[in-house]
Amino acid sequence: MTIFNATTRRCSVVDAREVAPLAATEDMFKERWNRSKYGWEAVAVPGELNGLWTEYKNFGGKLSWNSLIKPTIDLMNEGYPTSHAFAYALKMHEKQIKNDTILRKAFINPKTGELYKVGEQITTRKNLIKTLKGIANSNDPVEFFYRSNLTRKIVEEFKNNGGIITFDDFAKYKAILRPESQIVYTELSNGKIICGPPPPSGSAVTQSILSILDQIHFNTSTFNGNVDLLHRFIEASKFAYAARSSLGDIAFVKNASELVKNITSAEWAQMVRSKINWGTHPDAFYGGSFQALPEDHGTTHISVIDKFGNAVSVTSTINLILGSQVMSESSGIIWNDQMDDFSSPGHPNYYGFPPSPSNFIKPGKRPMSSTSPLIIFNKNDNGSVMTIGAAGGSTIISGVAGAAFHALWLNNDIKKAIDFPRLHNQLQPNFTQFELNMPNRYINALKERGHIFKSEKKITVVTAVQRMSNGTIFANSDWRKGTESEPSGY
Repeated sequence: MTIFNATTRRCSVVDAREVAPLAATEDMFKERWNRSKYGWEAVAVPGELNGLWTEYKNFGGKLSWNSLIKPTIDLMNEGYPTSHAFAYALKMHEKQIKNDTILRKAFINPKTGELYKVGEQITTRKNLIKTLKGIANSNDPVEFFYRSNLTRKIVEEFKNNGGIITFDDFAKYKAILRPESQIVYTELSNGKIICGPPPPSGSAVTQSILSILDQIHFNTSTFNGNVDLLHRFIEASKFAYAARSSLGDIAFVKNASELVKNITSAEWAQMVRSKINWGTHPDAFYGGSFQALPEDHGTTHISVIDKFGNAVSVTSTINLILGSQVMSESSGIIWNDQMDDFSSPGHPNYYGFPPSPSNFIKPGKRPMSSTSPLIIFNKNDNGSVMTIGAAGGSTIISGVAGAAFHALWLNNDIKKAIDFPRLHNQLQPNFTQFELNMPNRYINALKERGHIFKSEKKITVVTAVQRMSNGTIFANSDWRKGTESEPSGY
């Protein structure tokens, strides 16, 4: 979570990323790679509640803690409608759900005996309601969840099902309120300042793309101007993603903080700009170690701005849809599969690239992520601010950078900036994904420059809110998410 204080004009960051259990080892998934995705071993120590309580204690307080959670409890008691996206997710995992007693109780409609369908009211999450009530009514929700009898029940479930998370793992977990020196700031030539979290977040990589594109002047009124813009965006992405392969949790990777400073610096951006020409190049041209980071997956992002211009950008995830596909019977929580976000020795990715040692498993370590909860403000204008982020695994970085670029330099409103067809190239593999609504004339012109393409129906779901200097607020929730996603005032 990135938080912007409109009075001080500075950012704060709370890092509640999951961590590897104390019993985790670098090669724990050797020759059984699917164990990092599915089942109780795939679960990393959860941090979200710890992070939310840290944020509330440091930045909240106007509303009671209980009042923040009660609407969710009320909704679950009444029953909440199955969205199109969730119905699709359930259908995708129908076999796993029907073969698991606990998941079956949660996601099979007792009235029909089938998976919940679009619009049907879900009323079967009784244990989760009980857990949420305990959290809402506790004077110390961290104590309630991380160091209580509930914790002991949860840990017993891990033990009985082959997991390695212990009571100590829960008790020792702490969200990090990052010191000012660790927050990643990038100042652009137009007076805009970007802020976001350090690694393991992907924020620095996203900021790097924007820094490279800074001071490039495009004539978007012509066909060639548009093609040149898209070409330079793809090339900037390649350089930034190449640097990403050497990043990792700054508490464990010795040079990660220095690398972040380097790739977000004006000097590095100028060096990269000088290398970008009319065409494309072999992979080695873009630098990087050619070591792969795993693909991260399902995510949700929320952007908020209040009437004073204070802003929040928060991204959270349990990785794959339905996480590790196991649920705690005592708490009703679906567990993450964040251990799959680590790299493992001897396990190259799908394209044959070797794993990145900077992201190897270590006890207490946070795995790398593409999450980029950014806030962009103007140092010369106390009124304007933008909060932006996305869901979509490794495409988050290019999605956020692309939308922000359109809003910041091409003077597009936040709707046009997010709606514009996306391009994504992460260098490994070196082809560019494009959305089908991208005009063919651009794709054909870019092919002439050496770009290789693969079409996708949709890439990345971006959410943003922008406050103008006169106090007017604009918001856009990406059409790619579906009809149930829309901005909301309060």
